[in-house]
Amino acid sequence: MGCNIFADPNSPPSEEAIRTAIENERQRAITLENQKKALEFQANEKKRLEAHPAYQRYMQGEWQIFQSRKDSAPGDNCVATWRKKGGSVSIVGPGKAYPGGMLIFWSADIPKPSATQTVAVTLKQSKYQPQSVNALNFSVPNIQAGAIALTVPNIDAALKTMLDVEHFIVELGGRAVADIEWTGGLAARAKLSQCVSQR
Repeated sequence: MGCNIFADPNSPPSEEAIRTAIENERQRAITLENQKKALEFQANEKKRLEAHPAYQRYMQGEWQIFQSRKDSAPGDNCVATWRKKGGSVSIVGPGKAYPGGMLIFWSADIPKPSATQTVAVTLKQSKYQPQSVNALNFSVPNIQAGAIALTVPNIDAALKTMLDVEHFIVELGGRAVADIEWTGGLAARAKLSQCVSQR
C-alpha cells in the first residue's frame, strides 16, 4: 500500500515517507513500462508469425504427400493430406495392415475416444449424394483433433473420385464435426498416384 506523505498537513513528510512514495511510483512506472513492452512484443510476434510462409500455408491450406511409415516398402502407406486451419483430411493408400484405402478427417470437433470405436456418420461431398456409413472414430496421443476414418475398398477408386476443388461435411449424431474444403486436388492426386504406383 502506498504511503500518504501528506497525512498531517501541519508536519512536513519524513525523508523515509518521501523515499517510499518515490519507490512506489518508480515500481508502478516499471510495471506499466513492462506491460507496454510485453504488449509490443506480442504484437510483433503476431506479425512475424503471420508473415511466416508456414503459417500462411496453414491458413490458406496446403497438400503434403508422404509415406506414413519410414520403413514402408515402395508404394506402401502413401498419404496425401490437405491441412488448413480448422481441420484436415487424408487419403491413405494401401499397406501391409490394410490392402484398401482410407479417407481420414481430423477436427477439434470430432470426439477423441480413449479406444477406437465404430460410429455411424453421414458424409456429404460436392458432387455426390450424402452417404450414411459406418466409420472408425479414434484419437492419437498429443494431437488435439479427433479423427474419423472411412474405409475405401481400393485406392484406385478413391483416386478417381478426387476433384480439384472438393468440399466435405462429416456429420455425427446429426451435428457437423468436420467441414473441410480443399483446392489443388488434381495435382495432389497425381502425386499420390505416382507414390502408390511404385508398389
